[in-house]
Amino acid sequence: MLDHVFLDAVSALGRALDETLLQRDRHEDRLASDLLLGDLVWETSVSLPGDGTPSRVRADLTLDWPTWSQSAWRSWALGEPLEEPPEIGLEIVFRVQRLASRPDPEALLAQFANQEPPGVESFERSSVVAEEDLGSGEVALEVAFEGAFRLADPDDGPRREPFGPDGLSNLDATGVVAVDRSEAAEIGRAHLRAAEVAGQRGSLSSAMSTNLIALGRWVASTLVRLADLEVEFLPAEEP
Repeated sequence: MLDHVFLDAVSALGRALDETLLQRDRHEDRLASDLLLGDLVWETSVSLPGDGTPSRVRADLTLDWPTWSQSAWRSWALGEPLEEPPEIGLEIVFRVQRLASRPDPEALLAQFANQEPPGVESFERSSVVAEEDLGSGEVALEVAFEGAFRLADPDDGPRREPFGPDGLSNLDATGVVAVDRSEAAEIGRAHLRAAEVAGQRGSLSSAMSTNLIALGRWVASTLVRLADLEVEFLPAEEP
């Protein structure tokens, strides 16, 4: 199922990357669905404009909407309790290629010192991976980042349970949970909020769009720093 929240994230990140003037071939964007598990994945790649072919630096971005998170999102929209809030997974692989020789990996990692995109939780960086073409001597370095955009659970207000903390029943003579007028109003507001989340974007997409816009800018600034590394690049291919 193509939940609108995931398509919102894809659209917001695509717009953010376009607004930073990064080079992106939309025909190479890929939206895939696992027919067995139901996971949704969107992938795209960006590079600096006018950087040649292949580009010196590149970022491969992946958004992942796993099945468990889809189920958690629907439960949240219906106002059901959650064991774990839904999240959209994020992976970014920065690649520096067309290198004439293998540089010091620490010079690459220094470009990421104290640099994390806002709004991403559990952001982890992998070790530097080096590739070398033994024929041409061309070298490429990659470093990957993984994290997630956690979709925070809204404050749906207190739930009225059939039994209170003292073990006494909260049920009235008809077997219905007894609530006073203020509690009824709060329950009504909670249902309205749940309906808004289920049917419309609400405040969630606004917060997500803000974080994804910041992510696009972070990717662009990181690519610029990587392109400015004091290393020797091989010439680009002739058009």
